[in-house]
Amino acid sequence: MTSNAELVRFWFEEVWYRDNNGILEEMFTKDTQATGPVSSLMGQQFIASDFVTTMKALLGGAPEFTFGVFEEAGPWVITCFDVHVTSHPHRPPFDFDGQMIFKVDNGQITAIHSSLNYIKLFEGLGQMPPDTLPVCLSGAKLDWK
Repeated sequence: MTSNAELVRFWFEEVWYRDNNGILEEMFTKDTQATGPVSSLMGQQFIASDFVTTMKALLGGAPEFTFGVFEEAGPWVITCFDVHVTSHPHRPPFDFDGQMIFKVDNGQITAIHSSLNYIKLFEGLGQMPPDTLPVCLSGAKLDWK
């Protein structure tokens, strides 16, 4: 039997490195609960393939992941990682970090919480200016053009 951590690692490898979105329906239940800044926007209609497809389009393909934490605690798998975007078609290489927590029951992901550093992501994509967070923490306002 595969451990829950091995199942999540398989998800990262298949979906992100092998571009195999076909396994998403098998790995997530139709009732998988998703939380996080973006996942919560989908409400009860979380569709894993929509999130993955959107992220791949934003990043210009599959990024590379470096895991600082990849731990299993019962049905939960906790991951903390750095994302390296090295081949975006319109942007220089950039990095951002994030965390994802998965709940696995009977070999399927039944809950997922994701929290990405969206400020660093959008800075890397050129949608926010460099040093957005320190500027905002200083009390200054961003100027949108």
